Amino acid sequence: MTTTWTTLNAKLSRFLDDTPRLNAAGEEIDPLFAETLRIDSWNWAQRSLLAHSPRARTRTLDIETGEREAILPSDFYATQGIYDTTEERWWWPVNWQPGDTRYTDDDSLRYWTFAGRLYMENKISVSSTRLTLYYWAYYPEIEYHLDDDDEVDSYPQEVIYTPSWAEVALCHLTAAGCMNPGEIFASDINQYKIRVDSGNPLMNPREQSIKFHLSMWNWYMDLFPELRREVVH
Repeated sequence: MTTTWTTLNAKLSRFLDDTPRLNAAGEEIDPLFAETLRIDSWNWAQRSLLAHSPRARTRTLDIETGEREAILPSDFYATQGIYDTTEERWWWPVNWQPGDTRYTDDDSLRYWTFAGRLYMENKISVSSTRLTLYYWAYYPEIEYHLDDDDEVDSYPQEVIYTPSWAEVALCHLTAAGCMNPGEIFASDINQYKIRVDSGNPLMNPREQSIKFHLSMWNWYMDLFPELRREVVH
């Protein structure tokens, strides 16, 4: 199930109590949190979800260079498995150890990944479509273009693929990110507090709010078991 940033941003405005407001003159007041900050914070939050529940994807491997290598997808995070439709079996992941020897004439169905590439022990035809990569992926980030006033003008990519159960948790983590600039500003000016009735330099409401949202993120994530990511072979 997917949604869009336009839809989510409307929810986020209500979640942050940052819906459009008018001043006494009837003019719209700038929001508490700029949309660019909201998008950046949401993208950061999505990355944090990876350790718990990455996105599941498949891709037919494009074999190249000596028929033993393939470039991994740009959104690749971790391998779930490689299935060979010709052999009708899963390939076996290799865990190399110091001192191990790789034989270039080996024809076993084994593979390993390194630096954005997949390496295979068995030669595969460059034109072959027999191997399907099942993998865990990064969530696509929200992309945006700015106008001349540095306001969000368009979204080249605004589709959100995170699971619906994680929406509230991600909103809490996004809220923590949105409040961070204010927390830093408050920390900077609080060092000059000298009046007792204004509190001591360590009193920072934004910091306490961030801690609350982080605790809520952890609380929601604990409600759902982590996605099992054993490699299939």
